[in-house]
Amino acid sequence: MKTVSMIITALALTAPLMATAAGEKATAGKDICLVYAENCPEQAETIFEKIAKLQHEIARGKGIYTPVEIARLENKLEEYQGLLGSLLSGGE
Repeated sequence: MKTVSMIITALALTAPLMATAAGEKATAGKDICLVYAENCPEQAETIFEKIAKLQHEIARGKGIYTPVEIARLENKLEEYQGLLGSLLSGGE
């Protein structure tokens, strides 16, 4: 009975560590700031830099991002390209 209790305690203590490791593995190599606007550094980027970053991350593809994340990146890219077009045309 004591052994079973020790095993259950050990599993309870390691479960959060395994969940954290799985979460880190799921985000490894991803630019979480671009996809989810999380963990963003406090630095300003030009619209050109943002577009280039989005294009780069989309090009990395399904090996890094899920289809939902790629779609989110593509939507953001379209928004920034539309904004850039509007700025360059003088808001017409």
